[in-house]
Amino acid sequence: MWKNELKYRIKLNSIQLMQTKAENLLNPNRYYLSEVAKKRLKWMYLIYYEENSNVSKVANRIGISREWLSKLKSKFEKSGKDPRSLEPNSKRPKDTSNRQRISVETEHKILKIRNDYGWSKTDISVVLKRDYCLQASPSTVNRYLHKHKKICPKISERNKKAWLEKQIREKFKQTNMTIKYRPPSCLKDYCPGALIEKDMKLIPTINKIPLNNGKYHIKDHFNYQHTFIDTFTRIRGLELTLEPDSLEAQLSYNEIKKRLPFKVASINTDNGGENGKNFKKQLAGDEIIHFYSRTGTPTDNPRVERSHLTDDNEFWKRGYNYQPFKEQKNALAKWEYIYNYVRPHQALGYLTPIEFYKLWKENPVKAYEIKDTYKKYLEKQRQRQNNARRLKSKDQIEKLMEYIDAKLNVENNKKVDLQPYKLELIKCELCSWT
Repeated sequence: MWKNELKYRIKLNSIQLMQTKAENLLNPNRYYLSEVAKKRLKWMYLIYYEENSNVSKVANRIGISREWLSKLKSKFEKSGKDPRSLEPNSKRPKDTSNRQRISVETEHKILKIRNDYGWSKTDISVVLKRDYCLQASPSTVNRYLHKHKKICPKISERNKKAWLEKQIREKFKQTNMTIKYRPPSCLKDYCPGALIEKDMKLIPTINKIPLNNGKYHIKDHFNYQHTFIDTFTRIRGLELTLEPDSLEAQLSYNEIKKRLPFKVASINTDNGGENGKNFKKQLAGDEIIHFYSRTGTPTDNPRVERSHLTDDNEFWKRGYNYQPFKEQKNALAKWEYIYNYVRPHQALGYLTPIEFYKLWKENPVKAYEIKDTYKKYLEKQRQRQNNARRLKSKDQIEKLMEYIDAKLNVENNKKVDLQPYKLELIKCELCSWT
């Protein structure tokens, strides 16, 4: 028995290994493939990498006809070896006017069960067959639930939105430029204007005072800095506003884009309310792709977040906090100039953002070399920090485990003296104890 199971596991592992190799070699862009397409991709892997392009051998090996496998190979090669070409053709019927419909009785039973219990399409299908001897597949049940508007909008809101966007594309030839995903990493260092990161920062002020009854809102103590930074050149645009709404974000964007020396193709923001409505509509009007970071993940907008730390250390904490709005706004405009024209940046080879932009226009090869050098430096720093935070010494681990065993030793309800174990931990510098 166990031998058969062992053979099965070995065979399964070899199939999974083949699938991984096929994906790495023939689907490097990681296109989404159906299970049928993945199976056919394995056949292509056998043809090109194991049987030296001999279709007959592969057909005999997997047990299909040589003619069909040859057609699949030709189709695959004509598409430029695009794995998506291996997807099976749709089996959807072109004409459904003659399709047999369910009876009125079955339709009424579907609605009754849904109203009484609120069950899913699969549950309803099972109950129809079990209790009423009526046949209706889950997809049929789902179709009639939609027909009578018995589907909860919260469940199907995403599909409803996608359907509306499809209708807009087909009717008005317009495309939704909002993408609820992070931008691909290749955009960050592609070229000026390829990706702008945008965020809003709260700035303390003395101009706003709480109400007499002591009640106040967070906006009663802060102004709002809207920051736009180009991820390639680090050129920034800064605007200070009194309100944290989308209209102010829109006005800030319109002012800043006049000062940028290049066009903008895409913008990445967080999910704050200031990035919706008016601001979103403005980006759509300018045909700019709008990416969104993941909720609660500031590392998806790293360069604008890091620039805010620079603002704190080099500008706001140097005496510009708690100033009236007009003074803060004027000072912020001067700081924007210093950041773009005067301050050197390590990521840019200690050039200013404007100098780096001019270098890219005159000698793009040199500019990309600077970018690559900084990437290597960051990778080296990440590895160093990872190694520094790792507990690697065998002696340290053993002393740690001895302390944990002593701490958890409750045998016979005897209290264990932990002092010797603490001293051993101190010796191996795992931690400091008082």
